[in-house]
Amino acid sequence: MSNLLFTRIPSNPVSLGLVCNFIAHYPPFDGYEFGLMVKTLRYQLDQQTHMIGSIDDAIVAYVGWIQTSREIAEAWATNGGPLNPFPGGDATAVTVLATRSSSHILPMIKEAKRINLDKSVFWKRDFIDSRGSVKRAVRKRDA
Repeated sequence: MSNLLFTRIPSNPVSLGLVCNFIAHYPPFDGYEFGLMVKTLRYQLDQQTHMIGSIDDAIVAYVGWIQTSREIAEAWATNGGPLNPFPGGDATAVTVLATRSSSHILPMIKEAKRINLDKSVFWKRDFIDSRGSVKRAVRKRDA
């Protein structure tokens, strides 16, 4: 996957349109309410809490997250509360991950992890098949 390049893009209407167009092709996002997805993606572009994977200037992967507190993320992970942003918090919650190929998933996750080294990471995975969804976490050990 050596030709997969990672970048962040500026928050502007063209970038938002490109990301929306890409995300709209992949489940479960293709079935989500339009306004909710645009709001989510615009927030990630504004906060620069996203990364694009591209090959030959074409978007082939997108990962977006929010910064939150470990307390908020822990509650969310156990269905004990909503997932809300907490800018500058000690945790990251991945909210959007879409790739053209499953071979892009691990490189995207590794690069996002490199960007957020000092944070615990939480995510929810939705499966296309009948497995439903699962919440997971990688917690940063306290020093």
